[in-house]
Amino acid sequence: MADDKNPLVSVIIAVRNEEKYIRECLDSLLAQDYPRNRYEVLIVDGRSTDGTRKIVESYAKTHPNIKLVDNPRINAAAGRNIGIGEARGEVLIMFSGHGRAKGNFISTLTSKLMACDSSVAGVGCGHETPSDAPFIAKSIGLVMGSRFGGYGTTFPRGGKERFVDSIAFTAYRREIFEKVGLHDERFVVGQDGELNLRIKKAGYKLLYTPKTMAYHHKKGSLSKFSKQMFNYGVARMKMIKKHPDTLRALYFMPSLFVLALIFLAILSLFIHVIVYPFLIVACAYFVCALISSTAIARKHGAGYLALPIVYFIEHAAYGLGFLWGIRR
Repeated sequence: MADDKNPLVSVIIAVRNEEKYIRECLDSLLAQDYPRNRYEVLIVDGRSTDGTRKIVESYAKTHPNIKLVDNPRINAAAGRNIGIGEARGEVLIMFSGHGRAKGNFISTLTSKLMACDSSVAGVGCGHETPSDAPFIAKSIGLVMGSRFGGYGTTFPRGGKERFVDSIAFTAYRREIFEKVGLHDERFVVGQDGELNLRIKKAGYKLLYTPKTMAYHHKKGSLSKFSKQMFNYGVARMKMIKKHPDTLRALYFMPSLFVLALIFLAILSLFIHVIVYPFLIVACAYFVCALISSTAIARKHGAGYLALPIVYFIEHAAYGLGFLWGIRR
């Protein structure tokens, strides 16, 4: 039976090997102020090899609104698409297995979406690294959320409600997937951004609200972070190939920086005077990174003066991924 005040909501979470955070994720979703009988949580598991499935199964036994779904295609885009197919709700929320929702998350996004006209396809919110996260994870979150580390890609936060080009942790109208299609499964990462781009091109709008929040765990090591950023670089080039109108000079900057360092370093082995341009480029980058790190350290603590290392890993890995994407 339909409930106009509290429409049925499906929270879709594509996961793989999330035993470290899945309990925290599910507990936060079970603690929502939205009526328990008006939302379901679909965990779409990509053949996890850790304890994720057992944990979800234990929750499903005691909570009828939690359901475990299999994702034989493993990747997140496929998992979300499978979840959409299994979902019963008229509002579909895309969430993360290493995320934690604020208590008013479902109610705020759903009520905002229902209050908008049909031109608004989705309502999303900002996300932050949890305050109890390890130092490395916090560092990565601060870098990715800074202007120097995430300019052009950082999701909105704070301020007023406003329409945006892309948004994370979003509640969508179910019918939007019938009109613009599902997630593109060729995207290992960035599938939400590509979907949002198609939504915008189809003439719909996405609303950001600061009235709720999601807390999102970042990578716990620099090696995992470098792999993530490499994949982001590949995904950006894939996006440009599919949507050439999204090409921006900004996206080439990390790759040009990497190529300049490599070229000047090799050339300096044969022409010693070239070591000076190499040092100028390296020092200019370090100064910019240090300025950004100092601003963060003033707010969060002196330990974050070490962030230039994280900045370099982010930009170098992204730049190499972008170049690899061109090759492919």
